[in-house]
Amino acid sequence: MEGNELLIVHLVIAFTVILPAVLMKLVVSEYPNTFVGYRTPASLRSKEAWDFAQPYSANLMLWSSGATLLTQVITYFTVPPDASILITSGVLVIGLAVVIILTELELKKRFDKKGNPKSKTIIRGN
Repeated sequence: MEGNELLIVHLVIAFTVILPAVLMKLVVSEYPNTFVGYRTPASLRSKEAWDFAQPYSANLMLWSSGATLLTQVITYFTVPPDASILITSGVLVIGLAVVIILTELELKKRFDKKGNPKSKTIIRGN
């Protein structure tokens, strides 16, 4: 892969990683939102579950984005170009999987199967 092509691929990956995390963090979405937000069956069961899942998953997504971008910068300068793209893509996929798994586990822990909070205390994903 040529230098310019590699740079373009890295920029696309960076944009793909950062944009959803920033949108999820900055856009306070109404329940349910068609365009922005953490949309799984568990998060859509109730407004309370939705309100919890949005900031919780956004915070995890920011950490995942940071790990992906750090990996991207390090591998860009230390490994061959094709390996750099593969490693960065792998970290991106693993990070997204971790976000989904942790958010779903937390939703399962805090909400029943109908989306009602298991506890009467205020539940926030922050």
